Amino acid sequence: MALKLSNKELQTIEKQATKESSFKQEVRRVVQKEFVDIHKQFLSNFDSHPVTIEIKGGTSATNISKTLGGIGNLFTYIGFDEGSDPIKSLRNLLNIYEIQYHNRKRSISVQIKVPTKEEVFIATPMPWATGRSWARGIERGISGLGQYLVKSNRMGRSRSGYAIETQARVRGGRFSNRSYISSLLNDYYKNIKNLEKKTFS
Repeated sequence: MALKLSNKELQTIEKQATKESSFKQEVRRVVQKEFVDIHKQFLSNFDSHPVTIEIKGGTSATNISKTLGGIGNLFTYIGFDEGSDPIKSLRNLLNIYEIQYHNRKRSISVQIKVPTKEEVFIATPMPWATGRSWARGIERGISGLGQYLVKSNRMGRSRSGYAIETQARVRGGRFSNRSYISSLLNDYYKNIKNLEKKTFS
């Protein structure tokens, strides 16, 4: 037996459906706007970090991160290939996100997926050591400062063109660990979590 609805009942259903659709669109608009602000701030903090700036500067950068005691720079110390841009590939990864919306009985919940720390570390391999991350090394330490020989003139045996690791110790001192991507991601995750906790009903 078919259910017959009056014109008034049909109008009420259509009005409610329109209302729900408008609500969902508004939730998406608000969440998208708030997340974009969070994401922009995160990338701005990443771009302005001394480690990012120094590596982005390539072979001619100065050691503004103070990780090497002012000697050479991170680009040549880590041993990136001359002309490469390790920051670009990392930033491309950090630029990825997905916002998911889940309908509940009387509300909409939000889940935002962004790269994990482990994914970041996998995507930042040392040029000379499989399984090791230079991004993690910035925070935990990268050995070899005593054997780090850097010159203003090009060196044929050098991956970066301007520095090599010698067999003999050429200086004292040690690598100075710096807070970097983990700290930036922790703040990013915290802001995302606060956004996800909001109830849209």
